[in-house]
Amino acid sequence: DNIITVVNFNQEGTTLGVGTNNADVELWDIATGSKTRTLKGHLARVGSLAWNGKLLASGSRDSSIRLHDTRTPHGVVATLDGHQQEVCGLKWSLDGAQLASGGNDNLLHIWDSRQRHEPRLRLSAHTAAVKAIGWSPHQSGLLASGGGTADRTIRFWNTSIGECVNTIDTKSQICSMLWSVN
Repeated sequence: DNIITVVNFNQEGTTLGVGTNNADVELWDIATGSKTRTLKGHLARVGSLAWNGKLLASGSRDSSIRLHDTRTPHGVVATLDGHQQEVCGLKWSLDGAQLASGGNDNLLHIWDSRQRHEPRLRLSAHTAAVKAIGWSPHQSGLLASGGGTADRTIRFWNTSIGECVNTIDTKSQICSMLWSVN
């Protein structure tokens, strides 16, 4: 069965990215309600998506991240390999210069949008899967990441220097992260 595993709207709200259990990423036009394209490249289910303009990052159980340029016929413009297990969290910085990825390998990676051959930072402070990721809308380079059941911690990172600047023990797993804009 082709089960939906993740959904994410582009910034304009005109296109819905849909990750599936069959390793595909589907693009749906919201105005017409129709599927416009299927992006291939992963070998296992797609569990995370993040938009950066016309660039869509997809994270998979195959431990890779694919960057799809939705304007080109070939789609995949880069493959980011750095995780050893499923990529379960993705989030672009507000300026689009950095991509944060979290994995079931308990790692948080920061990728430079221009240097895609390896992560700029490999952060290993979490003790469980890193699914919840959020960039601060108030301070450039400030990232919050949340760990799963065995971790229960929100960590705040200065991604300019790769340093954890604060932690909060929530006494529960963190599944999602969203900053207040006020």
